[in-house]
Amino acid sequence: MVKNFLCYLFVCICQFTLTAEAQVIEEIKTAGQIYAYAQIQGDYEILLDFTYPKLIERAGGRTAMKNILKQIQDTKINKGQKLTALEFGDDIQFTTNATEVHAVVPFITVTKVPGGTITSESTLIAVGTESRDNWYFIETTSINEENISKVLPSWDHSLELPYKKPPVYKEDPL
Repeated sequence: MVKNFLCYLFVCICQFTLTAEAQVIEEIKTAGQIYAYAQIQGDYEILLDFTYPKLIERAGGRTAMKNILKQIQDTKINKGQKLTALEFGDDIQFTTNATEVHAVVPFITVTKVPGGTITSESTLIAVGTESRDNWYFIETTSINEENISKVLPSWDHSLELPYKKPPVYKEDPL
């Protein structure tokens, strides 16, 4: 009887753990969908809401960061580039510390460029704070294992950032 109860308790704990993990991943994906929409639509206010606050602070504040985002967008538009898709992968790895959840989130972007499309595989870092009420993202374009602590001092180095992959250009059919 005790053995059956302990087995039942173990199964319940395992299910709770799996449910909690699935919930964290679902939260990241939901926040990611909003972030992706903001990226595609060029909605700087939403992008700023989902940008890791320390990055905004380092840029000189919200207005300065918004201007940086606009400049990047304007440069892309002037080059004939338009982000058409941003999709998150399923292989989200995460860990928790005392105050935050850190996750490595793979994603793929498709950008329309003159004469074709560029598909890029990359990674975002998702940071969940305040009991996961808020999710923030950090693009890893210029971040690696050596300098991540400058941006995210509490980074758990048990999570590994994947190697960066070169973008793939596909020419439009004639």
